[in-house]
Amino acid sequence: MDIALSGILTNLKQKLQSGKYNLNDLAFFLQETVFAMLVETAERAMAHTEKKELLLGGGVACNKRLQEMC
Repeated sequence: MDIALSGILTNLKQKLQSGKYNLNDLAFFLQETVFAMLVETAERAMAHTEKKELLLGGGVACNKRLQEMC
């Protein structure tokens, strides 16, 4: 169960340099996109292994938004 994050940072830098986007909006977009990718991958892994519980670990696991999405 892999995810690919290639291109996201480059795209965000381009959007920020264009001056059309706010840094806070881009940071929110990044968080939502990456968390959605992680949660979807975790859901697929759980379905594949027939597990019903997910354990989050590490510093990112303290993020309330990630906890809500999981």
